[in-house]
Amino acid sequence: MSVSRVARNIGSGYAGAAVNGMILLLLTPLVVRHLSPRSYGIWVLASAIGSYLGFLNAGSGAAGVRAVARLAGTGRIGDASRDIGSIFRIYMAVGIFASCALTILSFTTLDFFHVPAAEQAEARALLILIAINFLVSFPFGVTRSVLAGLHRFQLLNGVEIVWALSRLGATVVFLSAGYGLLSLGGIQLAASIGGHLTRWLVIRKVAPEIHLTGGPEWRGVSADVSIFSALSFGYESLRTLFDNADLLLLGILAGPATVAVFSVGVTLASFVSKGLQPISGVLFPMASEMEALGQRSGSARLLEVGTRVNLALALPLVTILLVDGPTLLRLWVGDGFAQSYPVLAAFALANLMMAASLTSSTLLFGSGRIGVLLGAEAARYVLNLALALLLYRSLGLTGVALGTLLSIVAIDAGVVIFRATRWAGLQTSGFLIRSVGAPILTALPLMILLAAWKSVSPTPSIPTVALRAASCLAGFGLIYALAGAFREERRLVGRVWAEAFR
Repeated sequence: MSVSRVARNIGSGYAGAAVNGMILLLLTPLVVRHLSPRSYGIWVLASAIGSYLGFLNAGSGAAGVRAVARLAGTGRIGDASRDIGSIFRIYMAVGIFASCALTILSFTTLDFFHVPAAEQAEARALLILIAINFLVSFPFGVTRSVLAGLHRFQLLNGVEIVWALSRLGATVVFLSAGYGLLSLGGIQLAASIGGHLTRWLVIRKVAPEIHLTGGPEWRGVSADVSIFSALSFGYESLRTLFDNADLLLLGILAGPATVAVFSVGVTLASFVSKGLQPISGVLFPMASEMEALGQRSGSARLLEVGTRVNLALALPLVTILLVDGPTLLRLWVGDGFAQSYPVLAAFALANLMMAASLTSSTLLFGSGRIGVLLGAEAARYVLNLALALLLYRSLGLTGVALGTLLSIVAIDAGVVIFRATRWAGLQTSGFLIRSVGAPILTALPLMILLAAWKSVSPTPSIPTVALRAASCLAGFGLIYALAGAFREERRLVGRVWAEAFR
């Protein structure tokens, strides 16, 4: 694939990420202010409970992308269609099971999460709407996989942007009109159906040879794709469980109001990882196609350059969140969320560590080395739960967030990066110095200067916050412009910028 095509794919991904980020920024305070912090906590809890059963869909997306990238990329379009049909049938059955299970849980679990009796009927109906969404999103999620596997990211992200904006507009209208939590669930379901239908129509236009059911002559299930789906399911499901473990644990220990405070910090910190998704989304099918064609010679360079690019993108945002997090939280969701800042700080640092390991995990996953990631994710999940329970007793919300941070640092640095560098033929210590340590140490003086500025004005005005953020971005830009070590990264980012806006 040409560099310009990669740049366009990443550029369109950042356009989609920017829109989704804007929507997330707008939706959270909208829900908090039109409903209440406790209702927002119930919405977050319902989503987390749904995600715990939604993990059953884990594996379908990666399996679909890998099948299309490997097979369609080598001219075996018929085999790719059969694999997609196999995935569609497997996850249609899984979706029915998940929908039934979540419906049953909606009648049996709400007391465990301290949902008030007066609000349980609404929370139950919200969970049932999520269960109905499973029937659609589980099998038809392969529409995303097909477009990603074909490297048609501009079309994929275009559809996502249209429906994300539609969801935002509908949410504003319904909440302003006085509707409650159920309207959020209904809007989410309608947007899901619309997005899947639109992607299916796009596939019929750009790749009519690919049938979601495998074609009229295929009614079976492919063995290869079933094995990869099972392994991918284990990895992706553990990631989903890990992402929602803290929320459900706090729901059991403290209830929806505490979940709301914790979730606000997590949500704002998540913008670090969301800014990196477009790159990993493009690298995954590339890794699958390279593995199928036996082109591993560039994997080591891709690992090093990709890691430095991810850190270069993550560091400015992490710095802004650490320095001016309390002010940003107050401007975003209002007063009453001061306890969210320690959570925000811990998760911002956790996302920085994940930025350092993201290219490693993406290349291992795309090349089919899921066993390593499966073991790492299981270890991280167990370690996170143990640390969260241990630290919650003495540190409360901050202890739970620190447990997540420590588990990510230990497993990502000690397992994921180590195994990725060995696979790519690199020395781990040298890789950590060149591709992880160098970007962080180069930026450290600027981070210290901004922290010193913050100590002079601990309660800054909005213009001061804006000036400090602009100074942070300009300072990092100057560092990257002057650092000869980042010449390749600058060329890649420059191509992305040019292709995205030409």
